Parts: sequence; C-alpha cells; structure tokens
Amino acid sequence: MSDEPAAPPDTHRADAAEHSDIPARQPLPGIRLIAYRVPDWGIEGEYLHLDRADIHVTYSQTVGRAGQFPARGVAYGLPTVSGRDVNSWLRGSLNFWLSSEARMSDDGVIRYRQTPNHSAVTFAPATASGVLINRPDEQVTAAAYRVTGPTGVTQLWRGQAVRDAISVCRRKPPVGWPAGWAHLMPDATIRFEAGGAPWDTEHIYTAEASTEPASWGPSCDECRYPESEHDPLRLWGRSRADGTGCTCWSYAAHGPSVS
Repeated sequence: MSDEPAAPPDTHRADAAEHSDIPARQPLPGIRLIAYRVPDWGIEGEYLHLDRADIHVTYSQTVGRAGQFPARGVAYGLPTVSGRDVNSWLRGSLNFWLSSEARMSDDGVIRYRQTPNHSAVTFAPATASGVLINRPDEQVTAAAYRVTGPTGVTQLWRGQAVRDAISVCRRKPPVGWPAGWAHLMPDATIRFEAGGAPWDTEHIYTAEASTEPASWGPSCDECRYPESEHDPLRLWGRSRADGTGCTCWSYAAHGPSVS
C-alpha cells in the first residue's frame, strides 16, 4: 500500500456529476424560469423569476446531443462557467428567443433549450462555491455580523449595514453589470467586494453572523452610522445627509481613530 495521503475529494466534480440528457420534445424537469417582467394579469402556471432564483457562483456546463438541433451554451461550450455569466446569458436568451425554455430542478440544476426540437444544455451547480446574493433582505438576516476586511481588522456591523454594503456591490453603472459581488457561502458566511474581479482577493470582506450587542453606542455625527461600522479602508462610504462621504474616521496601526 502507498503511504501517500489520499487526495481530497473533488467537490466541484461531485457536484458536476453527469446528468441525463433530455430527448427532443420531452419536458424538462423542474420549475419554469422566466426573465421578463410579469404582466399585470399574471402568468399561467408555476414559475420562478430569475430575480428570485438561487444562482450559484460556479456551474459545470454540459451541452446535450439528444435534440434534433445543437444546443446553445455559455462561453462557447466551456465546461465551467460563472453564475453571473449563466444569469445574464439566460436573461438574454429567454427574452430574445421567445420559444426558448429554462427550468430549475430541486437540486439547483438548470436546463435550457432554444426550442423543443433543440438539444438541452445543463448547468450543474458547484454547491461549495456559494450562491449569488440577489435578495439581501431575505439572504442576509442576522441582526449583527462580524465583518473582517483585507487588513484583518474585525468590526461589528448591524445587519442593515451589511445589506447596505451589498447594495453598493450590486449597483449597476449606466452601462454594463455591477463591478462588485456578494456571495452567500454554504456555512452562511458572506463574502463581498466593492469592485474588481471575484478572483482578486485584495479587497474581499467576510461577514459572519454574530450576537447583537446590548447597545451599538453613539452614532457618528457625520454619517449617523455607529462608530463600529466605519470601514478602515473607506470602501463602503457612509454618506452624510448631503450625499457626500463620511471623512471623520481613518485606519491607523492601533485601530480606528479620529482624523
């Protein structure tokens, strides 16, 4: 027997296990996904809007061959794709190809095909990668969080302050998609960044649910946030009533102090 330690399990490969292909004109499993605005008179049948769907951070992509026409996939058929790309691609495809269909099964697997005669493409989630936060009020529910920034300094933030930071992450510029992101991890911790690519670890913040203190102490005279929520790096600008950023705190070697 070899004395070498066993290789750790490949969780992504396990999550990306082979899923059965769906023949042409056969129903796709799961609940119907939609991306367009729901009309005032409603939509017949059960559905889930992408705004309310749990989209994972990473997916494996399998392009099926059981249809009469080839399947369309994300990023030219790459085996691994990001959830943000899957989300935007599904929205564009479902809104453009009116005959297209996408469904999500109970295990989070998404299947899409352009018409009933096309082959289906399957997106299997890597569950260890976490879920994109698209509903902060529902997904970020603790009253308090211990937030650790790139400097290693840990501060106690109210749940509302974390949700405010995530809203900054998800704010869309006039053109394009948000530069920031926020992920809800399987252990219920939160990872978020104001901007930049998700693989850039320089400015990543983590938030872990914590017990709410008996008192948050006095609020800042400028921004009205508790002093414990002044971000040392000032990536999360706490705005004053006139809309300008709060400038009264900065990070020093011994911790936050009045500038």
